[in-house]
Amino acid sequence: MTEGLTGLAALGVPATPLESAEPEQHAAQVGARVAAARRRRRLSGTELGEMVGLRKDQISKIESGRRRLDVAELPHFAAVLGVTARYILGQADRPALAIAARLAAGASPQVMRSARRRARQLFEIDDLLTQVTAMPPVRSSAEGLRVAEQARAKFGTLPRSKAAAQRQGRELAELTRRELDLGSDALGDVAGVMEQHFAVDVALSPLGTDADGLCVHSGPAALILASSDFPDGHVRFTLAHELAHHLFDDPREVIEEAERDMFAGTAVEWRANAFAGHFLMPERGVRSVLEWLGEAPNAVSERAVVALMEHFGVSMAALIYQLNIIGMVSYSAGQQLRGRGVMSLVELHREAAPSGAATTVGHVRRPPERLARRALAAAREQRLGLSVVASLLERDDDEQLWDEIMAGHAQAMLDTSIVL
Repeated sequence: MTEGLTGLAALGVPATPLESAEPEQHAAQVGARVAAARRRRRLSGTELGEMVGLRKDQISKIESGRRRLDVAELPHFAAVLGVTARYILGQADRPALAIAARLAAGASPQVMRSARRRARQLFEIDDLLTQVTAMPPVRSSAEGLRVAEQARAKFGTLPRSKAAAQRQGRELAELTRRELDLGSDALGDVAGVMEQHFAVDVALSPLGTDADGLCVHSGPAALILASSDFPDGHVRFTLAHELAHHLFDDPREVIEEAERDMFAGTAVEWRANAFAGHFLMPERGVRSVLEWLGEAPNAVSERAVVALMEHFGVSMAALIYQLNIIGMVSYSAGQQLRGRGVMSLVELHREAAPSGAATTVGHVRRPPERLARRALAAAREQRLGLSVVASLLERDDDEQLWDEIMAGHAQAMLDTSIVL
C-alpha cells in the first residue's frame, strides 16, 4: 500500500461502513457479494476461510447473511477476493481503486512482484488525488480516439499466421503515425506521445532487469509501466510494445512481460513487436537515414547499424528485428551483428553514436505526468501529505522535496526527467 493510505481509508470507504438502517438486509446483501466474488475467484468456502482466518461454517454464515462482516475483516476479504471494500458494501466503485485491489489479490510471477507493487501504488495515488482534488479522468485526444476506434474495428480478430500478425502490427503503426501526424522520422518523447493521445498513464521506474514492463487496462483506467534498469533504447521498445497491447484491446486486464514473454512465438506478441518496430522505426524513415549515410539498403554496414540505433533511439536487438522484418538484413546477418556485441560496435563507431542511447541505462523515475502535476499542486496547497508525493516521485529526501515544492519548483522538477 502507499505510505499514508492504510486500512479502510486506503480502500476508499467511510469510517463506519457497515452501519445500516436495515442491518439484516444489509448483511444479506454483503454476504451475497462476498459469495459472488468468491465464485469468480474459483475458491471454495474452505479455501476462502483459510485465507482470511475463519472456519468454513463462518464463511457460510457471512454469505447467507446470518453473520455480519466485521469492520476489521473487510480489508482482508477485499484483498483476498480481488475486489474493493466499496464493492462488498454495495457502494459506487472507483475504477483506479478497484484495479489496485485486483492487483493486490492476483497471482503474479516472482519477477513481476515489484512492477505489480508499483502499479498498485500508482492506482491508489490516482484514486486519492481524484478524491482530494476532483482530478478529471485521463482522456484520449481526438486523433488518438480515431486510432483506437479503427484499431478495434479493423483488427478485432486475432491473426492466424505470423505474417498476418506482423501485417496487422505494421498497419496499426502506420495508421497511428498518420493520424497523429508524426511523419516517418524518429520520435522524441515516446511516453509523452502515449499519454497525450491514448488515455493511458505512463510510468518508468527502476524495477530490475527480470521484468520489462506491464500494461494494465480496465474501463477508463489504464497504465503502462516499464523498468528503466535497461538501456534507454530497450525501454522505448517496451513502451511501444505495451501500447500495442492497449490499442489492440488485448482482453487481458493485466499484461505482465519479461523479454521472453514479449518475444514469445504467439500472434499476440508478433503483432505487438511489429507495431513497436514500425512505430519507432518506420521503413521510410530507415531508408531515408541510410540514403543520408550513403549506404546501400540491402548491405547495411556496422557503422550504419550504430547510426540507426542512435537516430531512432532504439536497442540493437530492436533494430535488427526491424531490419529483418523489412528485408534489409537477413536473419543470419542479424545474428552476426548481434554476436559482435552492442558495446563493441558503439565503441568502434563512437562518432556515429554520441549519446549512446543503445547502451545508456538511465534508471529514470518518471511518474505519470497527469498525477505528478496534480499531486505537486495539491501539496503546495497543503491538501496532500508529503509522503504521498514522495511515493509518487520515488524520492526519500523529504526535506529537500518539501523545500522544492514550497519554492514553486514543480515545473523544474518535472522537466528534469529524461525524455524517453
